[in-house]
Amino acid sequence: MGTRRGQLHLALSVQGAGYYPGSWRHPEVKAQQLHEPAYFYRIAQLAEQGKLDLLYLDRTSIAAQLRATGTEPGLLLEPFTLLGALASVTAHIGLGAAISTSVTEPFAAARQLAALDHLSGGRIAWLASATDWQEPHRRYGGPPELSAAERQERRQEFIEVAERLWDSWEEGAVIVDKASGRYIDSEKVHLIHHTGSYFRVRGPLSIPRPPQRYPVRLGLSWEQGGANNVDAEILFSSRPSIRAAADFYAKLGKERELFGHSPGSRKVLTTLSPILGRTEEEARQKAAELKGLVDPQAALALLSDLFEVDLAAYPLDDSLPAIPALRAAMEAAEITASTLRELTDSVLELTGTHVFVGTPKQLADWMEAWYQAYGSDGFHLQFPLLESGLTAFVQHVIPELQQRGLFRTAYTAATLREQVGLTSIDNERISKGG
Repeated sequence: MGTRRGQLHLALSVQGAGYYPGSWRHPEVKAQQLHEPAYFYRIAQLAEQGKLDLLYLDRTSIAAQLRATGTEPGLLLEPFTLLGALASVTAHIGLGAAISTSVTEPFAAARQLAALDHLSGGRIAWLASATDWQEPHRRYGGPPELSAAERQERRQEFIEVAERLWDSWEEGAVIVDKASGRYIDSEKVHLIHHTGSYFRVRGPLSIPRPPQRYPVRLGLSWEQGGANNVDAEILFSSRPSIRAAADFYAKLGKERELFGHSPGSRKVLTTLSPILGRTEEEARQKAAELKGLVDPQAALALLSDLFEVDLAAYPLDDSLPAIPALRAAMEAAEITASTLRELTDSVLELTGTHVFVGTPKQLADWMEAWYQAYGSDGFHLQFPLLESGLTAFVQHVIPELQQRGLFRTAYTAATLREQVGLTSIDNERISKGG
């Protein structure tokens, strides 16, 4: 296989002070700022300075058991309100967040996403999550708690309804004809008359079609969890090795071809957590410092959420419990440990995230090798520490990638869909009724 042409894509995820457990305790972090808009403005503008494709506000990574420990702040602000604010202080970078399809109504979500896509000039992405991170037993009212299969069914119907609502306005429905006194061509605005297992929606949407027609849909996939949300257009993939990543990339491509999807209909971004130093020794020292901030109980809670088992019931210093999913994750990540306490040193690796420790040039070498091996189309960055991790990456790794022709030097597209090189959505008309 010859040299791969093209340029890689980069997405940044943000939650709290970083993705390393206990990162908010680091001396560099001003933890009291984690709920202040200015903190997120700085991160978004720095990411845009680095010409990154997407900033994703992540409130799904702090699940029930980890949240119950009170040791991790997570994302303290409502993400879609924050996306609107970030759209006003940026001009090019894509902006995304997750919507729980288990507790949200599709009309409200489709309207909110359409409004944000208009406000941002076509830069919005969304992750349709079947997970209810609000925890059903803590909610008052709303839909009843669903089984896992029902949540997936509801998610698929939710996506269908949202897309039909965005299509309820044809291209050119807004005519602004002062002479005739017509602002909207009503022949180009349609009811959808959806009646399904979970939703009944008449339509049409109360806002014109988004600039991208459909905001870009995100998805997640990890080795132990299988290919989850592989129907997404940008897929955040956690794979522990180039071989595993390349095998998944090839398999996914074949599966999508079978279902009639074109090669340009999705991008796969490998989840990467870089710890950088001017020298290898400095990088290793930073990694050791971060490990020293980890609360073992918080790390166990994170793994308990991931593997859906209560690891807090097992003593930290006894032999590892015989939990198949945990053992499989250790084998995939090539981690050896004899106790849970030892295992907490590798908590990020167990989630499938690739933790890189080294210099900026070494990281650029590693990213190039992964990209050339068709391990992915780019990388989903989860920095252990913000804002310093992003600053180092933008100042030292981005120029190295640009010098090699692997990354853009300027934004050239108007929308996120165009910027990432995704297939455009064909125009299609819904029959008018009602």
